Amino acid sequence: MSNNTLQEALTEVRQQESQMRRCLEHKGKIMDAVKHASTLLAELRSSTLPPKQYYELYIVVFDALAYLGAFLKDSHPQHHLADLYELVQYAGNIVPRLYLMITVGTVYMGMDDAPVKEIMKDMMEMCRGVQHPVRGLFLRYYLSQRSRDKLPTLPEGDENAATKGSLQDSIQFVITNFIEMNKLWVRLQHQGHSRERDKRTAERQELQILVGSNLVRLSQLEGIDKTYYREAILPAILEQVVQCRDILAQEYLLDVITQVFPDDFHLATLDIFLDTIANLNPGVSVRRIVITMIERLAAYAAREAENETNTVAKQLKEAHLDGTKEEEEADKGKDKEDGDEKDPLTAAAESPYTEEYHRGIPASMDLFKVFWDHFLGLLKVRPDLPLEDQMAILGALTKLSMNAYPERLEFLDQIFSHAAEKLKAADSASTSSKETVDALLAMVLAPINYYSRLLTVLSVPSYLELLQSQTAASQRVVAIAVIDSVLKEQAHITDIGDAEGVFGLLQILIVPRGAAAQSEDEESEDVAADQAKIAKVVHLLYHKDPDSHYKLLVVARKALSAGGQLRKYTYPALVFSTLRIARRYKARESVFVDWMQRTTALFKFIHKLISDVSITGRAEYALRLYVDAAQVADQCGAEEAAYEFFVQAFTVYEEAVSDSRAQFQAICIFISALQQTRNFSLDNYKLLISKTAVYGSKLLKKPDQCRAVYMASHLWWTVDEDDDEEDEAKEPVVAEEDESGSASVRDGKRVLECLQRALRVADACMDVAVQVQLFVEILNRYIYYFDHGNSEITVKYINGLVEVIQNNFNDDGAYDAQNIEAPKKYFDRTLDYIASQKEVDERYESIVW
Repeated sequence: MSNNTLQEALTEVRQQESQMRRCLEHKGKIMDAVKHASTLLAELRSSTLPPKQYYELYIVVFDALAYLGAFLKDSHPQHHLADLYELVQYAGNIVPRLYLMITVGTVYMGMDDAPVKEIMKDMMEMCRGVQHPVRGLFLRYYLSQRSRDKLPTLPEGDENAATKGSLQDSIQFVITNFIEMNKLWVRLQHQGHSRERDKRTAERQELQILVGSNLVRLSQLEGIDKTYYREAILPAILEQVVQCRDILAQEYLLDVITQVFPDDFHLATLDIFLDTIANLNPGVSVRRIVITMIERLAAYAAREAENETNTVAKQLKEAHLDGTKEEEEADKGKDKEDGDEKDPLTAAAESPYTEEYHRGIPASMDLFKVFWDHFLGLLKVRPDLPLEDQMAILGALTKLSMNAYPERLEFLDQIFSHAAEKLKAADSASTSSKETVDALLAMVLAPINYYSRLLTVLSVPSYLELLQSQTAASQRVVAIAVIDSVLKEQAHITDIGDAEGVFGLLQILIVPRGAAAQSEDEESEDVAADQAKIAKVVHLLYHKDPDSHYKLLVVARKALSAGGQLRKYTYPALVFSTLRIARRYKARESVFVDWMQRTTALFKFIHKLISDVSITGRAEYALRLYVDAAQVADQCGAEEAAYEFFVQAFTVYEEAVSDSRAQFQAICIFISALQQTRNFSLDNYKLLISKTAVYGSKLLKKPDQCRAVYMASHLWWTVDEDDDEEDEAKEPVVAEEDESGSASVRDGKRVLECLQRALRVADACMDVAVQVQLFVEILNRYIYYFDHGNSEITVKYINGLVEVIQNNFNDDGAYDAQNIEAPKKYFDRTLDYIASQKEVDERYESIVW
């Protein structure tokens, strides 16, 4: 029904507008045009259109009247506006009459000879004649739109102010229009049946922008200062807001006030604004109003801080303190020694702005205290304020504290301790609600995201207490943010207190609890990724004093020890960090007289860490860690520790490594590590390498067994990387009991035994392709030892093996040509090497094929 009504009204308006335009095109038909305008305006008398459709009709009417107004302006004084202003008031219906009156009156206000003040007063009074909420709102909105660029801005004492009006008259005009529109808007809720209350509320929300537009107009008036705003404007607005006692109006209008007026005006009137909140309807959402103002001023402080930084940078540049024009300034300074000129920095330091403001806030004003006192007072007035609202307000105060007073960490401590107390006193239903959890999470994340150094956050005493009162999910989010912040900063953690604080924040990841612990498997990718980040934090623990560095690692181990099975991810980082300290002690043995005792203590610490890794189910990784520790211990000259680490690695191998492939890899690790040791006694070294060789000979698969045995041969032939060719060509040395042991073992016979045993194992392989591959690999080992002067490896053995390999290749029916391709290429490259060596080493001339 209403759609048909709207279309009929729009059709009528367009027809009358067309007639009006035609009349205006013909001279002498101005009154006929006004009659057509009055007729189209009669459509705005409708009471059946809902606000949205009435607004559509209003827009079309507005455009039509705009055309009429433009014509009247151009035709003045041919059709004197004063006369026309009187004539239109004789229109039969009040709605068309007032629209025409405003149209002519606002055009007349723009003329030089117009009594502006009288016209403003007349239009304002006449508009009281329409008291229907919707029609009255749109009429006054039209008045506001048409008059916005015609309002006078003369000072009160100007000689023309009596007729032309002053700025104060404009302010009073806008405020009066606002008050009357707000009354109409509030009255709209009482129209119709009570069962349609929700519908009327939705309609009122559609119309609220009409009322708020007056405050926007007010904020756009030029010449208003903070004093007049505080003394006259804001009190008048707030008085109407409080008196209307309407929840929707109070929430919306206070939000508009916060948004449209300048920040410095808010600072000058903050006490008035906050006092008003206590007098609002109890159903009003105080949270939204307070938070909007806090966030507005927090953002202002952040912008001003950036501006101050840019200003200082500019002043430094102007003062040439960047070093680009030092000589020029020095010359200028000589010429101005007796002058009164001041450099830009001095001038800036003495300027009123620098003295009176900090981050845009007056130095005499403690902005945080103003809001804090209001918050505490609000809790007394409204003791039933929901916990989620309290936490949201505290979150906004956190943002304000950081933006306005970043160095005043006591403000943050005040906020966090208060929040923690409220959480303890609240019931579980309130603390576990989604809004409360989200507000608390935003609060504890804010300082982590704001401060560039995490240690700044840790210096807030109550921060950790508040964090630990959060849900497991929230603590997890914060912990992830903490890790990301620490890793992004890449700054060393050198203080024990800081280390304890960091790991305290990460406790939820170290010891998962709640839903996270139940839903996530310890082997999942997410868990592994989190633990990997914690391990990276361990590597940031550092102190230039090795003793202090070790104490930091003890703190880390104490925190990480609660991780249970998750220690398998984090303890390796502790192991390697501790090994790093051991190397530092060794490098500074001249400084630390008792460095060996300190290093021994470190190795005991490491032993315990690796043992814990082993019991978490990562036996193979523990084996690698034992071997790594053994190598460092050997480098430090700690033979007993190195021997013990190898023994523990062997024990893990025997008890926990059962997969054949893993066994072979473990033996390769043993051989590589033992071959690099240099500080074992001969007895200990022989025990270790013999045990390794036995392990290799007992592998399940023949190829693995063969390779393990021929690789073990290196354990009886020590070759330093820096040995030159002349040293390598010397006669082999077999270490005696009183010699240094692993540093000088060269037992050619044992080497030959290993190679011969490897040949026998390879010969037992049934797969010809695998067998030939192993033969070629063993041949290369023979050549290696032949190169390095092992007298037991003679040309006879090499020639014999070459012949065996060639015979296998010549036996076409014993293998698949495709499978033998790789060994064949390997063998050809080996022969090429032998051929190249004949040119530089006469010993190779005896090798033939």
